[in-house]
Amino acid sequence: MNGKKKETKIVIFGDYNSGKTTTLDNLCQKKVKVEYRGTTISMDYGNTRVNGEKIHLFASPGQERFRFMREILYNGIDAAIVVVDISRGVSSMEREIIHQLDSENVPYVIFANKQDTGSANLDLDSDITIIPTIALQGQGLQEGLERLLDMI
Repeated sequence: MNGKKKETKIVIFGDYNSGKTTTLDNLCQKKVKVEYRGTTISMDYGNTRVNGEKIHLFASPGQERFRFMREILYNGIDAAIVVVDISRGVSSMEREIIHQLDSENVPYVIFANKQDTGSANLDLDSDITIIPTIALQGQGLQEGLERLLDMI
């Protein structure tokens, strides 16, 4: 290796209103949002540094009509965070994303978000890394990101 640190691309996936943008906001020092009336319409972007490595984070839109944008963001992915609203449980879209990540051997973690609002059975394989988070308060996010980076 030439000694130059690699830059890492992480995409944050999840259903509508699961906490993707809030997660990105609390993980990144620099951010760019593309929203209309508070809803992500193409993507949110931010970056941060962890142990000197630059991490690029992209939050995908959660609405089904923006599926094409998720597919574009998936290109060149190094790892993923799937944000699940714990009060709703895992949606069919999130299951589809998890299946795609598994089938392509992309490292990922589940952020079981909104721990302060209640809970649902996530009904996921026991070997999936699940991080309890409260994105609004920043709880669990940094630890989850560092755990994901260890998996890459």
